[in-house]
Amino acid sequence: MNNNKVSLNFKVQSHEVDLASRLKPFYLQCYLQEAGYAGSKFCGAGYETLRDLNLAWVLNRIHISFNGIPKWGDDIRVDTWSRGNRGPLWHRNFQIFRGDEMLIQATSAWTLLDLKNRSIFRGMPPFKENTHCEEDTLPLCTKLIVPEGIQMETVGTHIPAFSEIDTNGHVNNCCYTEWAIDSLPFDYLASHELKDLEINYFAEVSPGMVVDFRLGREGDIWYFCGIHDDIVRFLVRLEF
Repeated sequence: MNNNKVSLNFKVQSHEVDLASRLKPFYLQCYLQEAGYAGSKFCGAGYETLRDLNLAWVLNRIHISFNGIPKWGDDIRVDTWSRGNRGPLWHRNFQIFRGDEMLIQATSAWTLLDLKNRSIFRGMPPFKENTHCEEDTLPLCTKLIVPEGIQMETVGTHIPAFSEIDTNGHVNNCCYTEWAIDSLPFDYLASHELKDLEINYFAEVSPGMVVDFRLGREGDIWYFCGIHDDIVRFLVRLEF
């Protein structure tokens, strides 16, 4: 820890990489999630503390920018720090290093979920996250929309599997990236490297829901969303 910054170390494992030995976005987000939990615990708002209040952190938005992608066997360090809150959104930044080389930086926004009524908690929480602003070079996450003119075509449906449901009782935030990646053509993914990933989570996806997947494209930018009961539950933007 350095001031209000928390660091976690990981070693990229064989099951976490694709056919080019690159860290899959799903596992990258798993790393960020673990670092986020550690950062919140450092700030006095960890998992156990919130559970006692019937609250939980849920990811609202995330924007990840890639300078490079870790490979199988790489030792990497994830740094994270809080940027405090703006209304109900609590912002957190991340940087991922391989040695002295910064490969990835990300900014995210989280909300507190009231586990009793499954709604956003808008009261005053009994903590105040510290902030570390020295390296806040990324703008805060903004609302993601599909640009006009992009046709979103149906690419299948999905019912969440047991393995996709997390301790909060809904689909874990990392799974949406995996759904999006798997909707793209195999040959395209094999010949392109991800440069930018952005996700907005608008509403929960829960067990038993039938989610309609839709996909659109503008050059090397792809948009992927899921709809249930005529509500867009999430939107993913991938740039290669």
